[in-house]
Amino acid sequence: QTVKIGVQTWMKENLRVTRAPDGSAIVSYVYNNDPKNETLYGRLYPWESAMNGSTTEKAQGICPTGWHIPGDEEVKLLEIAMGMSRSLADLGNTWRGSPVGTLLKVGGSSGFDMPLSGLCFFAGSCYNLGVAGYLYTSTMSTSGNPWRRCFDGTSDVGRWDTWPKSYGLSIRCIKN
Repeated sequence: QTVKIGVQTWMKENLRVTRAPDGSAIVSYVYNNDPKNETLYGRLYPWESAMNGSTTEKAQGICPTGWHIPGDEEVKLLEIAMGMSRSLADLGNTWRGSPVGTLLKVGGSSGFDMPLSGLCFFAGSCYNLGVAGYLYTSTMSTSGNPWRRCFDGTSDVGRWDTWPKSYGLSIRCIKN
């Protein structure tokens, strides 16, 4: 399913693919290896798996043809379309933009329906299911880590670049 927000078309669900577009197997995790969690929350991917080996911003990665892993600026445009100011959208390593987090989460009025899907540090070590959800972007920061978005019980959205690429986070694709 998809949702149009502003001028962008997004997938309405987190990815749950186990193979790259070329059919090759990729690394991904399911929270507690529970098939119900895969259905509800999607799979969790290390950044390099999500990007399918690319380091190019807006790469197709593991998204289907015609879609790509969103760049940091594309996620900022989503946040701005939901009412966040540009100055807040540009802030890094902080929570910002209330009530945009509430609008983008499951039950919010945007239709984006981001679940609090947790994260995995490596297979079998997953945390924060139902507490927080995290989305990778395809943009590397000057820290050497990818930018991500964080959602939790607050009404803000976090924008951080403090975690390594090895963490398994959710992926949403945006239409080319």
